[in-house]
Amino acid sequence: MIQEILKKLGFNDKEAEIYIEVLKLGRATPARISKSTGINRTTIYSSYKKLVKKGVLVEDLGHKYTYLIALPPENLRGILEQQKKRLEEKEKLIDQALVEISNFPTNSEFSIPKIRFIEEMDLEDCLYKRTEEWNKSIKQHDGTWWGFQDHTFIEHYKKWTIDYWSKFKSSQNIKEKVLTNKTETEKQMKAKMISGRETMFWNKSDNFSSSFWIGGDYIIMIYTQNRPFYLIEIYNPVMAHNLREVFRNLWKEIKH
Repeated sequence: MIQEILKKLGFNDKEAEIYIEVLKLGRATPARISKSTGINRTTIYSSYKKLVKKGVLVEDLGHKYTYLIALPPENLRGILEQQKKRLEEKEKLIDQALVEISNFPTNSEFSIPKIRFIEEMDLEDCLYKRTEEWNKSIKQHDGTWWGFQDHTFIEHYKKWTIDYWSKFKSSQNIKEKVLTNKTETEKQMKAKMISGRETMFWNKSDNFSSSFWIGGDYIIMIYTQNRPFYLIEIYNPVMAHNLREVFRNLWKEIKH
């Protein structure tokens, strides 16, 4: 189990095995580790150097033989700090690249993927990353989200729902008019009096088992009734227009 976790943190098989062995022994020479793990010495030397860089092992060179010492397990958190630093450096490079690319003379247009399928592990990240693009498209039309929202979406992604209205500047002046299930979850959300968000309970909505939104030129379906959750985004201006009209008229009919 611990070996799999270490691999997810960026250790390869040999690094994970060596690190675990040094943890068990507390202090050991590369020769001792090679004997107990069966890993040849050349691999031991190249691997432990990487573990030293990761900040989880140190070399004790004050003896005839080199000893490896495991630092406290809490030092594993340092790996995250290293990754954050590298990510910040990459973000700066991307910003520089965008500035350079923007100066390229070009007549080409960038095509937008027609369909995206997002699995559960990436769903919340997708919601945050796609918000700006969805909002931009919505504002080019009637400035309103239309559709139906399954209450289980709120139960699982309540944070993004609240952040959408409170933290995204692009969400200002956007409205949401969606039908939803008559549940305690939606009653609580309605009580928050989120500006721009308007829902209606529909006595025929109990058969809906997924959220279905129309925003600008996008159609978004999110399934959160049972795992695995998933999101499907369709970019189709014509289809989105027709569905927007359906929900707009359905909204008026139910309201009256």
